[in-house]
Amino acid sequence: MSDENQEQEEDVNQEESLDLVETDDEGADELEVDESDEVNELEEVVEEKAPEKGAYLVIGQGEFNTVMSNRGADDPGDNTLSAPHGVSKFGDMLFVSDRGNHRVLVWDQFPEENGEPSNVVLGQEDFADCLENRGITTTLDEMTSGLGDENLDGFTISKAEEDTLSQPDGLCVIDGKLYVSDCGNHRVVRWNGLPSEDGEPPSLVMGQDNLDENEANRQGLVGSGSLFFPMGICSGDDQHVFVADKDNHRVLIWKKIPFSDGWNADISLGQAGMDERDANRGDFDNVQRDTLSFPTGVFFDVENEKIFVVDQGNNRILIWNTLPRDTGQPADVVIGQEDFVSRGPNMGKGDKRASMASLYFPTDIVVGHTGMFVSDTGNNRVLYWKEVPTENGQPADLVFGQTNFSDQYPNRHAQANASTLNDPYGLWLEEEENPEWVEPDEVEEEESTEEASAEEATEENNDNDKEEIPEYLFKLFIADRGNSRVVVWNELPVMATDEEEVEDDEIEIEDPNLLIGEDVDEDYVEEEEDSTPEELPSA
Repeated sequence: MSDENQEQEEDVNQEESLDLVETDDEGADELEVDESDEVNELEEVVEEKAPEKGAYLVIGQGEFNTVMSNRGADDPGDNTLSAPHGVSKFGDMLFVSDRGNHRVLVWDQFPEENGEPSNVVLGQEDFADCLENRGITTTLDEMTSGLGDENLDGFTISKAEEDTLSQPDGLCVIDGKLYVSDCGNHRVVRWNGLPSEDGEPPSLVMGQDNLDENEANRQGLVGSGSLFFPMGICSGDDQHVFVADKDNHRVLIWKKIPFSDGWNADISLGQAGMDERDANRGDFDNVQRDTLSFPTGVFFDVENEKIFVVDQGNNRILIWNTLPRDTGQPADVVIGQEDFVSRGPNMGKGDKRASMASLYFPTDIVVGHTGMFVSDTGNNRVLYWKEVPTENGQPADLVFGQTNFSDQYPNRHAQANASTLNDPYGLWLEEEENPEWVEPDEVEEEESTEEASAEEATEENNDNDKEEIPEYLFKLFIADRGNSRVVVWNELPVMATDEEEVEDDEIEIEDPNLLIGEDVDEDYVEEEEDSTPEELPSA
């Protein structure tokens, strides 16, 4: 190779090396920019709050942020609802009392997606009908009003037939048969089994002599076999039947399943006798442990033989620790009030002052291994107790539908979503054992075999607390009446206030060398007090 060619080749190599250096510098700059961008993105991700836990399924609406009755249409459909009141499940079947459309909808298979259509309609001929008692009417001069008021003669009212419904409310399956509280017709109707055809008529009636009558209290004569706007209904053991007879201010108990129309109840709670029906036994403001005012819900905990009654007019829940055996038997525990003689909304603080222990027009209750749930309708929320309360006025542990215990606005004064509620009503709780749950003793044995330092053991325990596996899996069904939907939750909500309390605790112990009472920043304390919402006293 000539010297000239060798020099040219060296020059080319130098230029290429220079280009590579420049390229590497540019790449490094780009890399530095990319890394800084990634850091910023990570910081932004860290700053973002974890998504709120809400319902995972909605029925009656196509999505969580729509709330119009019948999805905004003039007529209902097979996938719409209007002010639903009751919800129940039996096997794979789902039942919803669509009160605003005077019908009950039945799903043969449990819905897997939002807004799935139902399969069967009861109380109407087809899914497009929504008239009370299918539009059939009569006048009060042809039948008594049940109220003992002659001035009502001549008024036109809705007339029941065997296959019609008026304002259906509570519903459940007892011994393989569907029961529905046909509230507006002052009766409970029962099908022979699980209905499978549109408009299928029931076969038995409670509260009336036959399926063609719908007078309140059987022509005004209150007794052990009459009803006046019955609402909640349950059994639990396929033997007893419990009905919240709202406008008779009592809960009726049948010790055995009725065998014929108009079968008489055996026990009445809230009244001294079967022929009495006054709110709080005639003295409206004189509430006691054995009185009721407009009860709307009832639940029987078979395993513990406890009875729970939603005493709506007195803004409280009454608990009987044993199955009542006598009419008028007094309750053992009261929730929502500090004592048995109080009845004001939100523990007497008024309808705008909700707290973790108060109630305002509650409507329904369900209890299970997971805990106790109460629909606190007037406060637009559902309250949750981890365990059944044993003391009067015991505060709740968590709240559904609100971010804290003091808020009470429908849909939080914003657009509805999976975490909000508006006028919640009926509840249903389904539970099953969690296959991943392990006995605490077994967990302790496994931990004891591991050799770890005290610090590592503490960290491990903290991790276990965060990832605690529940013993039971659950689904909580809420008839979200004001949003014309049913929402289904399978996780307990996480309250924002809990996180704030943890942060405050960390700040308080940040300087362990600070002596008690030494150099307290008064301005900081005043600012803390002003920024914290006022909390109501609770029992």
